[in-house]
Amino acid sequence: MQTIGLFPLNIVLFPGSSYPLHIFEARYKILIREAIDTNGEFGINLVDEGKMFQTGCKARVSNVLTVHDDGKMDIVVTGTDRYVVRTYHTNEHEYITADVDPLEDEEPNPEFEMLERTIGLYNRLVESVYGEAEELLNPSDWVTGGASFRIAQKSGLELVVRQQLLEMRSENERLAFLCTYLEEILPKIRQVEKIQMLVRNDGYVKPDVSWNDTDDEGQS
Repeated sequence: MQTIGLFPLNIVLFPGSSYPLHIFEARYKILIREAIDTNGEFGINLVDEGKMFQTGCKARVSNVLTVHDDGKMDIVVTGTDRYVVRTYHTNEHEYITADVDPLEDEEPNPEFEMLERTIGLYNRLVESVYGEAEELLNPSDWVTGGASFRIAQKSGLELVVRQQLLEMRSENERLAFLCTYLEEILPKIRQVEKIQMLVRNDGYVKPDVSWNDTDDEGQS
């Protein structure tokens, strides 16, 4: 068990992912300054509709972008390890602290076939939505786990769904969930692309585009 300061936010931070934050409340300026000075970690827990979820992700300040004269800061934080809150403390510091236990995967290593399929779908999403602005993934780089969190970060998932993924303790389970999600969303993205192509071409579809194309998942 470990005691850490908490920064409740309306976001879900994944291990290995980065997120920009603007720090303006006095208590959190103290928390972040302490984390910067000690190179320490603090916890980010999702707060949604008045509820703070018990499973969160530790974070480190990976970049300080701006420190304003009044102490406000623009920073980037990077997620490290997941945890589950056991006890909250509200009177020991200006900010909330908590006793937390680590949350580790029971099945950390993915099946390569599932890994390869999910990454293949994700790469198609990246090519459609982000283009060259986002790097494609290579399954061989993720055989020891972690791909699911990288994919979840960029897949447009709703907050509560992100939280569900954060709480899952199997890389295969997370990949299977994301695989199903990507299979459902990719045809919708292609439909939007076709509509945009119609607009660009004044209502005419180019000869090499078929409205009845099917992909390898059987969607049309």
